[in-house]
Amino acid sequence: MGSFAESDPVKLPDLLTVFAKRAERLVALAPGHELEGFLKMIAALVAAQHAAIAGLPPGMLPGRAAGAPLDPVTLKRDETWRVALARILERIDVAALPEPAQQARAALAAMSAGDLEVLADRFLSGDVKPGQAAEMVFVAAALQVAWTRMAALLDAAQLDPDDAGECPACGSPPVAGMIAPGGTKFGHRHLHCSLCATSWRYVRTRCVHCGSTDKISFRQFAGTSYLRAECCQACQGYSKVFYVESARTLEPLADDLASLGLDVLVGEEGFSRVANPFVLGVMAEPDGNN
Repeated sequence: MGSFAESDPVKLPDLLTVFAKRAERLVALAPGHELEGFLKMIAALVAAQHAAIAGLPPGMLPGRAAGAPLDPVTLKRDETWRVALARILERIDVAALPEPAQQARAALAAMSAGDLEVLADRFLSGDVKPGQAAEMVFVAAALQVAWTRMAALLDAAQLDPDDAGECPACGSPPVAGMIAPGGTKFGHRHLHCSLCATSWRYVRTRCVHCGSTDKISFRQFAGTSYLRAECCQACQGYSKVFYVESARTLEPLADDLASLGLDVLVGEEGFSRVANPFVLGVMAEPDGNN
């Protein structure tokens, strides 16, 4: 994870390292984890994302007003994501995939462009059926590659986070927040986009879903200092907060997947959030093992 200066309200993804570091962190987290097989599968998927992003076609960067996010509909219509999908399906380590994921890989490779676009529409609208979970993991990975590349082409100085809980580059929800030293004694929080890997500064102790600063409370596992769930009584939403000083090798998406037990804990209390796109992979591999 890169460091932030106090003057960095927005940080765009580094295409050379974003997926490589994520895969490295997943590989480190997997051994002995209760979701070891799942984490290894996603590590293989992220490694394929890293291989797929190099030399993608130019694609199109939609016209946009300064400070406005990329338009999801226009971006989805850019066929670059389908090129990324084809490369991921070709380059992923098949041996790391459980049987449902292998079947999904074969099914996607045989689909028409029209059918693939339907799946992309369903993912972006949140209309994912349990039976489509395995396919959607690959679709999400391809969209991540295309949108991360598009975000990297933007000018960070023109993006205004405006204390928003949505990504200033693409409008997607954050996967988690990272607290790093700086500014006041409490440090800075930067949210990390679940889709395009952009990071943006956000006020501490404020709900990322509704913006409320009232009735905010935290949950964490005993003996765990690097992670807490910030829970909002106003909207019953929550978000994860990681503390860099306690674990400097953190990677937001990877560590979010490795801490799904905390999601279960706060979910039992009635709190909810927009999930990590790869949480769909748990549906595709119920026991978490290969």
